[in-house]
Amino acid sequence: MIGRLQDRSPAFAPGEEVETLVVEGLRRWLAGYQTGSIECWEMAWSLYAGRLGVNRARQAVTGLSCFARALNGWAKCGLSLLPYDCPHRCAHECLAVALVASWQRGDREAAANIAEELVISGGLPFTLEAAANFADTLRRLDLVLPDPACLACRRPMPVAMLAAAETRH
Repeated sequence: MIGRLQDRSPAFAPGEEVETLVVEGLRRWLAGYQTGSIECWEMAWSLYAGRLGVNRARQAVTGLSCFARALNGWAKCGLSLLPYDCPHRCAHECLAVALVASWQRGDREAAANIAEELVISGGLPFTLEAAANFADTLRRLDLVLPDPACLACRRPMPVAMLAAAETRH
């Protein structure tokens, strides 16, 4: 069950904690590609091992690394990522989480549509396979992403943002 996450923070609902684990893992793993530093990957491993325990983390990080490699190799543009431990989500992070969550729900059409937003057409099969494997691994570990998948999409939009988006004449 999701309750098997170690060092749970009471500020998160279980699905949000899983989402945070996925986003923070991607931030760290992709930073490793951007910087060429193995320290970023070690930070991702430490995060997962600390939350899941070594045996469960080994499986999850394998899926994470394949998914991150597919995103890194086939992205339409440089992926935008926020700094580690930032409570906010950018569009690319939301799409990556939504892609994995779609596979967890068995919604292949949604997963394909999301992947088309993130990666070039030649990378679709690789990215979809990596997302499916990561989603299945998380599910086997009883780590289920919430629906809607992205924390940013579940929060109400501030009134100031709504007013700023209106057309003014």
